[in-house]
Amino acid sequence: MFPPTTPKDATTAASTGDILDGFESFFDRVTSNPMDSIVLPFINIVIVMFLAWLVVRVFDKIIDQAFSLGKVENRTAKTLVKLIKSISHYVIYFIAALTVLAKIGINLGPVLAGAGILGLAIGFGAQNLVRDIITGFFMIFERQLEVGDVVQINGQINGTVEEVGLRVTKIREYNQRLHYLPNGTINQVTNYNREKMRAIVPVTVPPESDLDVVDEALQEACMTVKEEYKDQIISDPEVVGITNMDVNGVQFTITTIATPEEYFIVERAMRKEAVLSLHRRGITIATPRSVVVATDPQKVGVKKE
Repeated sequence: MFPPTTPKDATTAASTGDILDGFESFFDRVTSNPMDSIVLPFINIVIVMFLAWLVVRVFDKIIDQAFSLGKVENRTAKTLVKLIKSISHYVIYFIAALTVLAKIGINLGPVLAGAGILGLAIGFGAQNLVRDIITGFFMIFERQLEVGDVVQINGQINGTVEEVGLRVTKIREYNQRLHYLPNGTINQVTNYNREKMRAIVPVTVPPESDLDVVDEALQEACMTVKEEYKDQIISDPEVVGITNMDVNGVQFTITTIATPEEYFIVERAMRKEAVLSLHRRGITIATPRSVVVATDPQKVGVKKE
């Protein structure tokens, strides 16, 4: 015995049958009157697709103009522009596809009904896709990251955000490798472009160095950075003092607070000026040292007297 047919099965079968009947009717017209059934629909299809392409371009221009004239922050604007354009393209081309089907005589009612049932079936098998979209929505809504931000993703990938979409986020590393990350896989975001940031530069010198001269050199380096990067720093650079010491040397630390956009530039400048100032005083950066302890002098090549 076959299982009884449910109303849902009957509706699906009817929708499929109507769609097939529509295509069959179209092919019947093609075989009976090729000129009217092929040339005219083809022209209509070309016109519809051209209009869709034109609407996409015009809509993109309107969006660009709207955000360029608004008061939205630059990185936020870039993120929203890419997102709105992506969604609008899908909607416009979907409407164009439905219009094309209508132009060739396909009944859209069964098509839309079948699309709804197909969408429901796909939804059960596309949980990761749904997760990516929901995560992407909250990432954009909460402004966790925006186009142009320097970020670290999941403690592993470091780079600049190139695009934040509903499904995928694109991160460009410094070596120009481009990562496509499904939003659902992004568990941790470290954003280097949020608020102010503290630049911390450790400087280790040999143990035998004159520590007062080292301090003087680092103070000079801080003054140079303060003068040359006054628009990029929020607080004056300062020498914290001796922060560590071991067999390799004595570690000083210099620090400042910089704007997020210029943080890395200021940090590199502090390193450079520290090294130059030390070299002018004949002091080098410490190198790792090894201490060998031996009870038998002959094991280390020392001859007994």
